[in-house]
Amino acid sequence: MKIRILILFAATMFSFACNSEKSQFKQQITELETEVETQATAQSVTNLFKKYDEYTSTFPDDTENNGRYMYRAAGMAYRAGNYAKTAEYLERGIKDFSGSSITPSSRLLLGTVYEENLNNIDKAKTNFQHVLDNHPNHKGAERAALFFKPADEKLQILIAQKEAVAKDENGTLKPRIAADLYQKYTAYAEQFPDDKTRTPDYLLKGGELLSFMNNPAAAAKSFEQVLVKYPKSKAAPQATLLLAGLYDDQLNKGIEAQELGQAFVNTFPNHPDVEKAKYYLKPEKERLDMRIIELEAQLYPESAAKIDPIAAGKLNRKYETYAKRFPKDEKAADYLYKAGEVARSTGDMRRSVSLLEQLYDDYRNYEKAPQALFLAGFIYENDLKNLDKAKEIYNTFMKKYPKHELAKSVEFSLQNLGKPADEIIKGFETK
Repeated sequence: MKIRILILFAATMFSFACNSEKSQFKQQITELETEVETQATAQSVTNLFKKYDEYTSTFPDDTENNGRYMYRAAGMAYRAGNYAKTAEYLERGIKDFSGSSITPSSRLLLGTVYEENLNNIDKAKTNFQHVLDNHPNHKGAERAALFFKPADEKLQILIAQKEAVAKDENGTLKPRIAADLYQKYTAYAEQFPDDKTRTPDYLLKGGELLSFMNNPAAAAKSFEQVLVKYPKSKAAPQATLLLAGLYDDQLNKGIEAQELGQAFVNTFPNHPDVEKAKYYLKPEKERLDMRIIELEAQLYPESAAKIDPIAAGKLNRKYETYAKRFPKDEKAADYLYKAGEVARSTGDMRRSVSLLEQLYDDYRNYEKAPQALFLAGFIYENDLKNLDKAKEIYNTFMKKYPKHELAKSVEFSLQNLGKPADEIIKGFETK
């Protein structure tokens, strides 16, 4: 009797120890998952992957949790774009822990990865069919059934699904979904060029996404496809205006923008946006001036303390285009000076000194030429740490403008060029 009691007690203690160890593992996994979710680092992600693997090898009989951990590991790999690793974890979860309630979801994700990322249609079909045959009431069964629909219908549905979740609560496009959506637009246009309703619309939307992703040259090509291949489509007017905007705003093709504006007015005279098109019919100088005023107003948004980098980039292109096209205009020098200031404000120091030096070289009589020269020297000294170039510019300043109000600052900089701050302070104290 005593022996039985001892055996029972030992078994109970062993079970308690196992459960305690399992709880500790789960707690560690939960903490790592929280860390990865709040502020992921390469090390924290690696630690979490390792902890998942340790749990499955330590507690192989915990089918439910092991299946879920493999699914979560696959999800992390998927978000990181490592699709081979995603498939590896999902396959392992399905094979070794098929009794887990997460298995149907694992098969759905695995089918999606094989179809969309790894281009293995046979394996995608196997997993989707398994869901339909064995889990017809699963919430993801509709996604599995989608695989077996005609290719055009399937892409249309996938596109609609992506579009529905492409923006966050503030209406801003999510970059990752935008990139995936663009791929689907492109895939449809390539596979179904004879669909004269949806294909031009998808090309138009694809161009808009490329503009959002700051790829104006590729966006222009997408809009050009609409106008060349589908000139009578509903997407053509909008593609014309957007292309004109890219030509005029970002690609320095003012003449082409003007031609598109004229084509819009001629082709769509009663269109609601015809006045927008007429903007491109104005003389180039007038257009540049109007756009510069508009972009200067956008430079510092009311809701942000910092400069808007997108508006800054567009504005600097306008400044530089104006100076290049109309170098003898009285505004050219002023726009170059402003361009140097904007470039510096956005942290583009090399571009800033290039513009300031160009201003000094081309417009020696401009009232702010001395300030431009001084600022160039200051950037070389303090931002680019090029003391030789800074010294050269400061010496030039002293020769050209020895009586300028900035001369004392330049002289001070020359005397202390390259000295550490504490040495400069001691010099003040000595004096």
